Amino acid sequence: MAEQSLDATLPGIPSWITPELIADTIRVWQPYYPESLTVQDAVGILMSVGNLFASLSGVSSHETLRCSGAGQQSGAGT
Repeated sequence: MAEQSLDATLPGIPSWITPELIADTIRVWQPYYPESLTVQDAVGILMSVGNLFASLSGVSSHETLRCSGAGQQSGAGT
């Protein structure tokens, strides 16, 4: 993965999404995508998994439910 500045690319990402986690996400998921995954793609995957976990566990974490981009919808009541 080419080194990209997370602050410049995605200023609103939660603190639990680290550069190492992004790199691992791209490494694990890349075989399932024909196009090269970007940092934004990895953050989207991680946010979706975080939201799924929060929903299934009943945890309401404001940071977990925060959107990473304008294309994502926020949940009702967040």
